[in-house]
Formats: sequence, C-alpha cells, structure tokens
Amino acid sequence: MTKLKLIKALSYSGIVSADARNPFVEVKTKKEAEEAVKTGYFKIVNEEEKEKE
Repeated sequence: MTKLKLIKALSYSGIVSADARNPFVEVKTKKEAEEAVKTGYFKIVNEEEKEKE
C-alpha cells in the first residue's frame, strides 16, 4: 500500500479522489501511485512493501 497526500488543490477526482477535508488516500499498487503523482496533485507520503514469504 502506498499513501498519497493531495497538494496544490482543494480537491481532485480522477485516478483517485481527495479533497481538503480528506487529503490522504491509499492505493494498492505502485503503478497507481506513480500515475497519481504524475498528475502533479499528489505526493507519496508513505510506502509499505509486503514481505514475500
């Protein structure tokens, strides 16, 4: 899971949705996170990798 934070806007709806009241969103894949960051409206706050057994 990757946690993203909305920056530069009061709200965004697209790949993921966020607003000023709920600026943090979580996505399941790194690809989704990278696509959201490319929009310029999000930054990565926390990235957790699952341990492979």
